[in-house]
Amino acid sequence: EQKKWKTGRKSPQSDAFDRLGINPITEYKNFTLMSEYMTEMGRIKHSKETGLRPKNQRKIAKAIRRAIGLGLMPSVHRHPLVLKKSAPSRF
Repeated sequence: EQKKWKTGRKSPQSDAFDRLGINPITEYKNFTLMSEYMTEMGRIKHSKETGLRPKNQRKIAKAIRRAIGLGLMPSVHRHPLVLKKSAPSRF
């Protein structure tokens, strides 16, 4: 009876980090990779948007927080060079 109500979304078995054999925590210095998993306002994207499995979602979130704490990434917005690539008409 309970099974018919549990029609939620299952987490993926593998994701890009698993296929490439990369540990997301060690990539905290990679600005371009970290900015892909953040919104324009500096928030960490939800796993529904990123498509990562829960373990790697936690690792990428920890890596982003580590990069922000070390001052490698801005905490509230994207870097102007990244914005320049996405919207060249602004600059």
